[in-house]
Amino acid sequence: MNQHILFLFCFVSLFSSLSAQSTVAKDYIIAGNQNYQQKDFPKAELNYRQALKEDQNSIKANFNLGNALFEQKKYNEARAHFDKVIQNQSSSSAEKHMAFHNIGKTFFDEKNYEQAVANYKQALIQNPNDDETRYNYALARKLLEEQQENQNEDQNNQDQEDQNDQNEDQNQDSQDQNQSDQDGNEENQDQQGQNPQNDDGQQEGGQNGNKEGQGQQPQQNTISKGSDGKGNSSPQSSNLEYQENLLEALRQQEQETLKRIISQKAEKVRVNTDKDW
Repeated sequence: MNQHILFLFCFVSLFSSLSAQSTVAKDYIIAGNQNYQQKDFPKAELNYRQALKEDQNSIKANFNLGNALFEQKKYNEARAHFDKVIQNQSSSSAEKHMAFHNIGKTFFDEKNYEQAVANYKQALIQNPNDDETRYNYALARKLLEEQQENQNEDQNNQDQEDQNDQNEDQNQDSQDQNQSDQDGNEENQDQQGQNPQNDDGQQEGGQNGNKEGQGQQPQQNTISKGSDGKGNSSPQSSNLEYQENLLEALRQQEQETLKRIISQKAEKVRVNTDKDW
């Protein structure tokens, strides 16, 4: 890719006579051209600016200053000075052609192919026969088309990624909802698995009768106060009565046994005390 900017100082015959410029401005321009050829672009810039101080409308000083700025990649400043050449009513079609061409090159290097094409096109309007401008114009158009295709592809890819992200978010929301519903069902099942309540709000006994119920306990059958004593006695009362009867029977048996022993001893004593005459 062989692209170049066009140099105004190489076409001295295209400009107004240097006699119209001050001698000081001319000297600065010549010094700047020498610096430019030596690739000392900052010093060339300084000399061209000094020339513009002497003659601010100098077409050659503005053009060459734009070139020196371009070489330092100061594209915005370079375009400003090329534009001054274009806006100068004294500029010829050839001078405007070179200014448009160089503006196109600044945009080209920034990969702003749309603006590069627009300025190369304006350059060709001023000079349709310039081969270098036609080449740059065709190349910029090709790169612009590729850039637009890539941008469309990137946009489509981005749209697809956004759609995928949206679908993933929706799927995640659906999974979260399903999990929430499942947790709710499990909680309901746990609640249903607990002991049911009877009609009176009392909980019934444990499952299969293995656990004691949590409701009211049944009352024992006791004889109520003021009754005739004929009510149904409780198992505890019956057991106590049985024990008392048993003890009474033992006491009676013990008394009978004691009486019999005392009687037997008395009989023996009586027999032994009898005299054997």
